Amino acid sequence: MRLPILALGLAAITLVAARPLQVDDLFKVKRVGDPQISVAGDRAYVVSIPNVTTNAITSKIWFQAAGKPAQELDLGDGSQGRPRFSPDGKQLAFESDGQVWVMELSTQKRTQITHLSGGAEGQIWSPDGTMLAFTSTTVPSGNDAENAAYLKNKGERKATGMVFDTLMYKHWMSWRDAKQVSHVFVVKVEANATPKDLTAGWTQDAPGFNSATVAAGDDISWSPDSQTLAFASNLEAGKGTSTNHEIFEVKATGGPIRKLSENPAADSTPRYSPDGKYLAWRAQRVPGFESDKWELWVMDRATGKVVRTTQSFDAQVGEFEWTGNDVLFTAVDKSHQALFRWDGKTQPKAITKNLFVASFTSMPGGKKVLSMVNDSATPPDLYEIDLANGAAVRATNHNEALAKELGLNRAESFWFKGAAGPDGKAPMVHTLVLKPVGFDPAKKYPVVFLVHGGPQGSNEDNWHPRWNYQVFAGQDFIVVMPDPRGSTGYGQEFTNQISGDWSGLVMGDLMNVLDGALKTVPQADPKRVIAAGASYGGYAMNWMAGHYADRFAAFISHAGIFNTQSMQLATEEMWFPKHEFNGFPWDSAETKALWEKHSPHNAYANFKKPMLVIHGMRDFRVVYTEALQLYNVHQLRGIPSQLLIFPDEGHFVAKPANAKLWFETMLAWCNKWGK
Repeated sequence: MRLPILALGLAAITLVAARPLQVDDLFKVKRVGDPQISVAGDRAYVVSIPNVTTNAITSKIWFQAAGKPAQELDLGDGSQGRPRFSPDGKQLAFESDGQVWVMELSTQKRTQITHLSGGAEGQIWSPDGTMLAFTSTTVPSGNDAENAAYLKNKGERKATGMVFDTLMYKHWMSWRDAKQVSHVFVVKVEANATPKDLTAGWTQDAPGFNSATVAAGDDISWSPDSQTLAFASNLEAGKGTSTNHEIFEVKATGGPIRKLSENPAADSTPRYSPDGKYLAWRAQRVPGFESDKWELWVMDRATGKVVRTTQSFDAQVGEFEWTGNDVLFTAVDKSHQALFRWDGKTQPKAITKNLFVASFTSMPGGKKVLSMVNDSATPPDLYEIDLANGAAVRATNHNEALAKELGLNRAESFWFKGAAGPDGKAPMVHTLVLKPVGFDPAKKYPVVFLVHGGPQGSNEDNWHPRWNYQVFAGQDFIVVMPDPRGSTGYGQEFTNQISGDWSGLVMGDLMNVLDGALKTVPQADPKRVIAAGASYGGYAMNWMAGHYADRFAAFISHAGIFNTQSMQLATEEMWFPKHEFNGFPWDSAETKALWEKHSPHNAYANFKKPMLVIHGMRDFRVVYTEALQLYNVHQLRGIPSQLLIFPDEGHFVAKPANAKLWFETMLAWCNKWGK
């Protein structure tokens, strides 16, 4: 069943097919984001540009005075980011060279505010405009002289060994030093002012070390009277199995830190209401489950009780902000990310339709927001969204010319019946299908079948800098992007159905979607299907290679799990395998059997189709030895295979030159085995 996706209508662009996207085009796309607006209507935002030659991404701040054209600010060499207007709109705080700076907008005079040995980031103005809160990495005492001495000694030490005695000794791409933690500081907005550590003595990060993935925006907030700050932190982080981030409050002058939340699951992203009576934050209800539904909870500060939640709203609350007594927030909804309004009394109401709304900020007057918006055919730019009707109007044109030049097709939306569950019922599974530019109905096309990671994730109708659908379509492939069981954006029950069943019903969903897509789009050639995916998507490749090999011409497995025990016991966020596999292998015979049942390595005798294996050696989420095992098996068994390994990349390939090689290697593999 096909559902129409309405035209964006964002910029009155007529997308006339001109030419397919090539790999080099991806590096022409300017990554626009972090929109900010002052009380006077001035705007600031960040534009990041990847450069293959320098192998770096440079970020610059753009400023647009009300009623005038936007221009890049000359703030020195290197990158700058995180522009934040002072409450009176006369100053702009920003990050540069690892420190916080402030610029007077009238004179463009710049003043360096912080000079800390551990750097400074995440600055937020106090509502009265006299202080900035920020975070800095420091020794637990918070003493900068002590921190500087520690860093100097560490740099001069010849021995490279590291000693650990807790589980959370590494995360994402980095080894974690127990004597280097994130703390919350405040500083007066004056040259050479001395910052004050509000969390001095804390041995855990504040905000939490993984707040970038747990929070939706800043994990710190000022109260309207500038007297208090709220932040999130996980005091149980050292266990490695806890997601118990809590909300804390501290006076801006320092003193005792008070825990506000009483929830054994995750709490994050605190935000005070404009009148100071309430504190809202995002919360989950299931301990140890990182993909549990994020709700919005509102606490009455006078009583300390949570008085309102979005529990009955069956979607994940993302980035949010107060607007008067209401709250605006984003939530993924069937491959899109919509903007919602919640009055705290009735169900949240969707403002936008068929858009992917990312970061946003309210505009003066409260009738519009400025947001980064994009879709599968349109690179990101800023748009003004009318809160009354959801209409979006282009506000910047950094990528408009490229969008017109390419004239790409937008992904189409389909629904196919998934696998029947134990009750005999089969859910409908949403799928995006992208056709190449110049699609010829009389022609047969090879197919890329793209499985997302997570597994609790989604193939979304957006412009992705890495797994960009248009790259494959640009090589004349039809791209099929399923959202099987476990995907987000279709209600929490649908998301939950993959836990403990990684290779079960979800695989039935994937095969049914493939059948449905091939039938619905008869131009898709069933004999030339290349399956590709990363992380859980890579796991799916490894599983399908051993169980559904005849359905595919070849596979691409990026950072994929080959052996559930070797991967899950070497990962860093140990709450993840504990929840996904109902415990650890030693907990019971049943649990061990579950781990074994879902491990792709058990079917390696059935491997027979070509496999491209990709991994980053700095990946602590899925350790790169998974790729070595997978590749070695194929080589030993004489199956056509290639290994692309990046010594300097983690779970994602981020550096521009590496990304170019990554794309080119995958496309060469697709063309070799799909054409």
